[in-house]
Amino acid sequence: MKKPVSSVKISLFFLFFFLLTGCVLGTKLDANAKLAKEHLLKQGYSVTSYKGSRIYKFERQDLVELPHKSIWTLQSVKPDEFIGKELVEERFIVKNHPVGKIYKSKVMINVYIYDGEVIGGTSYPAVDGLVGWGYSLDGKTAEELRGNDFQKWSAEWNETYGE
Repeated sequence: MKKPVSSVKISLFFLFFFLLTGCVLGTKLDANAKLAKEHLLKQGYSVTSYKGSRIYKFERQDLVELPHKSIWTLQSVKPDEFIGKELVEERFIVKNHPVGKIYKSKVMINVYIYDGEVIGGTSYPAVDGLVGWGYSLDGKTAEELRGNDFQKWSAEWNETYGE
């Protein structure tokens, strides 16, 4: 004969389950993460998850190396005023993004914040195994942003920021 499961055990199980899922799903966003998320929502993207944040800092000579060159190629602002400064990079997975329509996938977005203001970002298909420069925050390629003669632009960039 089976013993009935006590209501205490059932209650403890559900309490543990709700605490565990509440801790994972109820991650509180700090001010920068909230700012970035709000920016993404205003762009019409559906935020499906928050992937965390990190400090991003670079020096002038870094701008001719990857990943820094690829990041700044995709921005509408020049990197000069941010050299040597700490930017906050907030990471999210989104839906309803132009890159997601190309790859039929969700999209990883990195939003860059300086001094409480969104200054840009990058987007990549959230698919394993893909490599490349990625896309701007709104899904444009480096060629779309810098013109058809990307090689010329790249040489000028290297001359400006190289040693």
